[in-house]
Amino acid sequence: MRPCRNCGASIEASDHGVTCPRCGAENPGVRGAAAQPVAHPVAQPAAPAPGPPTAVKVILAVAMAAVGVGFAVMFFAQVDPPQEPAPRARQLSTQLDALCFVDANGDDAPDPVLWQDGKTRGRVVAIDGRSGHGIWSSQAIEKPDALACPDRSTVLAGGGEANRLHALDASTGKERWAAELPGVPDEVAGGDGCATVVMKDGAAMGISLAAGAAADCPTAPEPAAITGQFWERKKNPQVVQVGDVEVALTVQAEGPPRLVAEGRRGGASLWKKDLAARAPVSGGRPDLFLVASGGAALVLGVDVVGGTEPRLIALDPASGASRYEVPASYLGERLAVAKASGPYVYIVSGAAVSGAALRAIDPATGGTVWRATAPPPP
Repeated sequence: MRPCRNCGASIEASDHGVTCPRCGAENPGVRGAAAQPVAHPVAQPAAPAPGPPTAVKVILAVAMAAVGVGFAVMFFAQVDPPQEPAPRARQLSTQLDALCFVDANGDDAPDPVLWQDGKTRGRVVAIDGRSGHGIWSSQAIEKPDALACPDRSTVLAGGGEANRLHALDASTGKERWAAELPGVPDEVAGGDGCATVVMKDGAAMGISLAAGAAADCPTAPEPAAITGQFWERKKNPQVVQVGDVEVALTVQAEGPPRLVAEGRRGGASLWKKDLAARAPVSGGRPDLFLVASGGAALVLGVDVVGGTEPRLIALDPASGASRYEVPASYLGERLAVAKASGPYVYIVSGAAVSGAALRAIDPATGGTVWRATAPPPP
């Protein structure tokens, strides 16, 4: 027996040619086989599959490079340090009822100025009249008291500590000068380039706004015997001018402090009406709040039933008709100041035992435009 030269199967050993029964190949005789050795098939390695065309290779390479750049950008973006969140603005709180106006940021709109924090130590702050955001804060002043804005670029702040009066720049809150006074400053009335300062003991002196030196101030209003925001809101009646109509707000002397409003033109009465509100009471005496804004007379009072919930009433000056009467419990029980300047009415109010807030009120609706936030300390 011998193997088939083609497939290796066993076939007969013969001198003659033999056909392989398995694959059908012809195998020569033994003698021919010796002359021609049988070649066993050798396994050849498989040919590699044809690759993509050159153009496709270039496109794939560019795509992979782009993906690599993208992953690199994502990686570096992720490892960047996280941004610190912006500090949350703190709502302004005041213990005093002083309020005046300057142009602190040069936008030709009135910006409220008031004291921040407690009665024993405080800072003067300026608030953006358009947004309610704090603009600047002064250095701390001991025993804050008097506060005035004699012109649009100057703030005068008085403290009981060392009987000083501080002049602050209305744009920055930085101190221009500090003057020593003969007594504790109580109220300041601004004039033309000067001011009159009233002391706690009733004495008065003039002072120059340029350098804080003593100087006569004939253009400042004559100081009253009793001054201050507390006594301003005790005046009965309160009177404002709305166009050509004078509106007066009074409270009856006896019984519940019901509010009465009257409109007059040229001294003649146009209308008179009892309001559905009473005057709030502080220090044992009623407070009257009346301002002219937006072509209306705006009254701040309290509900006639409970006598504690604040109410805003807008009166038409010509007819006395109520344009609106809205509850305003958010103002709190302590109503300290209501002043009109520019497009808004500014109210300082709060809870009876805590600090008061400053709010801007839209005179057209009685709604709150903003509540003031405190500026950062210097």
